[in-house]
Amino acid sequence: MRSDIVKLAFVGTGNIAEQHMKYLKEFTDVKIVGLYDINEETLLKGKRQFGGDAYKSIDQMLDNSCPDAVYICLPPFAHGKAEFACIERGIHFLVEKPLSNDLNLAEKIANEVSASEIITCSAYMNRYRRGVNEAKKLLAKYPISLVYGGWLFDTPNNHPWITQKKLSGGQLLEQTTHLFDLVRYLCGEVLSVHCYGSKLIVPQTNRYDVEDATVVSMQLQSGAVANIQSSWSVGFDKYIYLNLFGPDIQVEFRNWEFDTRIKSRGTTVPFEIPGEKDIFAIESRAFLDAVKQNDPTKILCDYVNGVRSLKVSFAANKSLKTGNSIQLDSLDTTEYTRR
Repeated sequence: MRSDIVKLAFVGTGNIAEQHMKYLKEFTDVKIVGLYDINEETLLKGKRQFGGDAYKSIDQMLDNSCPDAVYICLPPFAHGKAEFACIERGIHFLVEKPLSNDLNLAEKIANEVSASEIITCSAYMNRYRRGVNEAKKLLAKYPISLVYGGWLFDTPNNHPWITQKKLSGGQLLEQTTHLFDLVRYLCGEVLSVHCYGSKLIVPQTNRYDVEDATVVSMQLQSGAVANIQSSWSVGFDKYIYLNLFGPDIQVEFRNWEFDTRIKSRGTTVPFEIPGEKDIFAIESRAFLDAVKQNDPTKILCDYVNGVRSLKVSFAANKSLKTGNSIQLDSLDTTEYTRR
């Protein structure tokens, strides 16, 4: 980079992009130079709020605005063109999860990223939380044997695509992927999964064909086991949680902020770490510093690593369909090509 200012462009300017931009506009070393979205109303709203030139073509935006890095904030079914355009031009990018509803495509992008010199970030923002990383340090010393958690929310009515499984991949791809990623980050790789699901509550239509609830059991490479529950049919309180247990340690994460409570043999009392409310800013700071310093070690989950977390969701969905346990290393990515 030839200046201290990082020039950013956005592919997709909807809700998740807005969450990023509202923090980025406070950074003194950032300038938003380009915005692209197929929805003109959303595009112009982003331009009014955050600046930058509006474009109707990804290629035109990248060539004319000359960004140092790109934020790719797209629905699962819209990935591919933006990532390949950035790779072709050698432009660093952060991509929001889920990386794609096409696992074969995600693997192809990962291969091209690996062959390039660009810095990438899969936006699994919870890896940057202080409580998560304090727990990770202790878990390196105190092994665990059991993990259980859940992402329990109300029904997402009237959403344009999230409840259509062929577009979104369902809750396991859209939301629970955060928990699958933290299981990997804190406890090691997943060897196999078995998933059960129910469709008892919400009427099935051509715009709603996802499960009301799922339970995913996992065998980890370490020998530990994990169980993750998901639901889009919770009528009252919403819950996000992840608990880890071993003979010498117990870790609890709660709520969207992942408030943390840890007990271990090395401490006389439990200690608590409040979750960060500005986690998007913290994640962006790590990505921007990596770009400015050309230091990919500041990224806690690059694109290639993110695909490994994505595969857990695909394996769970395959288990739902087949009724069988699915081995991660034998998952055929070509089965999951967008049609």
